[in-house]
Amino acid sequence: MTDRIALPECQRWLAGVWFVGSFVVFAILVMQTILGKYGGEVGRAWSWFLPTIMPTLSLIVGAVAYEARHQQTATVSHLAFRISFWLSVVYLALVLTVFLGQPFSGMTPLGLMQVSNLFLGPIQGLLGLALGVFFVSRQTSNP
Repeated sequence: MTDRIALPECQRWLAGVWFVGSFVVFAILVMQTILGKYGGEVGRAWSWFLPTIMPTLSLIVGAVAYEARHQQTATVSHLAFRISFWLSVVYLALVLTVFLGQPFSGMTPLGLMQVSNLFLGPIQGLLGLALGVFFVSRQTSNP
């Protein structure tokens, strides 16, 4: 088994997991906002959500757009991709758990969001590092 994998395939998988995961959490937050779950503190809920999702989602979108423009044949480390992919899945599952687990936590929604930063922050940091290694592992050969 080779330790290299085609970059476009990896980007499709990473973009897929980030778009699906982000959309599910976004849709839940929109519905909770419409239903008045946060009362007069809607801004606090969105202020938690946006920095939790947008930096990594923006990085993925930017990388896909860059690659689409440059039409080069590139490969990346298979291990770096797998670590990035699974850290993404774990991170997004934990973000979703903040919303789905709140009724069972005994905490207010905003209280749980605040506490979740204690475990989401380190994983987001590891994910950023893994994605950095993934993108740096890129090797290009022009067609």
